[in-house]
Amino acid sequence: MGNTSVRRILKDEVLDPRPRPARSGRADFQPWDVFVKLHLNTLVACDFFCKNVWTLRGKRQADLLVFMHVGSRWVWVSPATYHPHGEWVLQRARNMLMWLEARGLEASHLMHDRDTNFTAAFGHLLRGADVRVVKSPVMAPNANAFAESWIATVKRECLDPFACFSLGHVDQLVQTFAGYYNRCRPHQGLGNRVLGQACTPMLKLAQGGRSLGSIGCRSDLGGLLKSNYRLAA
Repeated sequence: MGNTSVRRILKDEVLDPRPRPARSGRADFQPWDVFVKLHLNTLVACDFFCKNVWTLRGKRQADLLVFMHVGSRWVWVSPATYHPHGEWVLQRARNMLMWLEARGLEASHLMHDRDTNFTAAFGHLLRGADVRVVKSPVMAPNANAFAESWIATVKRECLDPFACFSLGHVDQLVQTFAGYYNRCRPHQGLGNRVLGQACTPMLKLAQGGRSLGSIGCRSDLGGLLKSNYRLAA
């Protein structure tokens, strides 16, 4: 279904998918994409994703929760669980807040979908940390595009090639990929640079006759994830 059809249906049903409710009587509400752009550097996006685990009792679904600081692209991923209930999600929110503080990342808004595991206690915890909770529109995963894109990436580049046999196996795969994503993977949206590193041109050093050192290759997960680095000259 195209964007025009979706817009027409929402209008016919008097549904407003934008982040501010139409309770003030104003017609100039802030569009969703404008809201995201304005809060890009202080916005955290989170979402659940899953991986099937083969056990002696048959196939089970392991759930994980990812938090992305959208402006910087840093991600934090929870351990896997078979029971993602509200209390488990609340503890992951506490861990996420400590992670933000440790990395010195500022957050004013947190975006998530309408999963019932995001309880009132979850929202109360975040409000206590001066983080406003923003729920994405109903059945609109594209509204949380940053988290959805990361989930598609970790599945395509890491999880899909593997059959998992325990929660520990899932955690080892996902945490390895998260470390690779945060420290080694170049990001097109950030000028193809690695997170936390400035993109320094090396052409002038090469033209000046200085040795830049050889290139080494680091591999993880049996060679599935590879990254290059410069050896000391």
